[in-house]
Amino acid sequence: MIKKLPKIARYTFLYHFKALFFDGIFNGIWLLNDIVARKHFNASPLLITLLVMAPSAALILSLPLGPIMAKRDKRWFFIISGFARLSLILVPFFNNQIAFVILAMVASCSWPIFYTAQNAILKKNYPDYLRGRIFGFVYSFSGFMAIIVSLTLGKFYDHFKNLILFSYIVAGICGFLSNYFMSKIRERMVKEEEQILTKPLEILKKRKDYLIFQISFFFYGTAYMMMLPLLPIFLVDHLKVNYTQASFLNGLFFQGMMVFASFIVGRMMDFVNPLKFVKLGFFCLFLYPIFLSFAKGVSYAYFVYGFYGVSMAIVNVAWYLAPIVFVRAKGEAASFMALHVALAGVRAFIAFPLGTSLYYLTHSFTIPFYVASLLFFIGFLIAPLKKDF
Repeated sequence: MIKKLPKIARYTFLYHFKALFFDGIFNGIWLLNDIVARKHFNASPLLITLLVMAPSAALILSLPLGPIMAKRDKRWFFIISGFARLSLILVPFFNNQIAFVILAMVASCSWPIFYTAQNAILKKNYPDYLRGRIFGFVYSFSGFMAIIVSLTLGKFYDHFKNLILFSYIVAGICGFLSNYFMSKIRERMVKEEEQILTKPLEILKKRKDYLIFQISFFFYGTAYMMMLPLLPIFLVDHLKVNYTQASFLNGLFFQGMMVFASFIVGRMMDFVNPLKFVKLGFFCLFLYPIFLSFAKGVSYAYFVYGFYGVSMAIVNVAWYLAPIVFVRAKGEAASFMALHVALAGVRAFIAFPLGTSLYYLTHSFTIPFYVASLLFFIGFLIAPLKKDF
C-alpha cells in the first residue's frame, strides 16, 4: 500500500504511523484509567466523573484553535500537546486520587490540539480517494497496540499493584513521542482561490447542513458521555470485575472490535458517503445501553462490549472524517474540525453531570442507560444523509 501512495501521502503516512504507534501505547494505559481510579485510589463517583469528563470537556479549547491554526505551521501545536501528556510522569510522585485526576485533566488538554492539527494535515496531505483507507489502517494499528498494552497491564495490575503508578511514566513518554512524530509532518500548502470560513458562528450560520450534522452529533455525544462515568462504577460495583476482566472488556472486546471494524469502515468510506455511516452507528448505539442494562455477569458484558466496539468504530471513523465532507476549501478543514471538536467539549459539561445525577437520584443504572438510548435514537433521526453542495 505504501509504494502506491503519492509522494506527499507516503511521507505523511510514515510519520503518522509512528505517531499512532506511540499513541496506541498511551491509549492502552489510558483505557484502564477509570478502573484504576475506582479500584486503586477508591475514587468517588464525583472524581470518576471529573476524570472521564476531562478529555471531552477539554475539547472546548478547539474553538479558538481552528482560526489560529488555519494558516499556521502545526509543528509547535503538537509539541505543546506532547508536553501536556508528559505531565503523567508525575503520577508516581503524587500517589493520591485528587492528584491522579488533576494530572489526567492536564494530559486531557492534548486532545483538542492533537485532533484539530491532525485533521488539517489529513485533509491536505492525503488524497480524497485514499484518506479513509489510510486512516482506517493507521487507526486500527494504533487500536491494536492499545489492546496489547491494556490486556498485558490488566494481568500485571492484578499481581503487581506498584506497577500501576509507574506505567504512567511510560504513558507520559509515549504520549509525548506520538505528538513529536506528528510535529515532523509538514503540511502541504494549498493556495486558496476562494474566501474560506474560519469563524465558528459564521460556519454554522452559512452552512445549515453542517449545523444539522452538529445537532445530531450533540444528541449522540450527550448520550455517549453520560454513560462514561457510570461504566466503571457499573463494572466494579455491580459486576465485581478485577483488572484482568476489565482489560478484557475495555481492551479485547471493546477496543478489539473497534480495531477490526475501523479497518473495514475506513476502506468503505472511500467509496460510501460517510454520513450514511453516521446514521448506522447512531442506530447501533441506540441498542447498546439497552443491552447493557440486562447484564448480570461478566460473560454477557463481553458480548455487549463487543457490540459497543463495532458501533463506536462506525461512529469514530465518521467522527474524524465526516466533517471533512462539508469542507469546500482545503483551508477550512482546521476550522470545521475545530468547531466539531469544540462542540464535543460543550456537551461534556451537560452530559457527564447528567449521567451521574440520574444515577444519584435514582440509585439505579437502568434509568440513565435508557435516557442515553433515547438520545442516541434522536441523534439517529436527525443525522443528515447529504450535504448542500
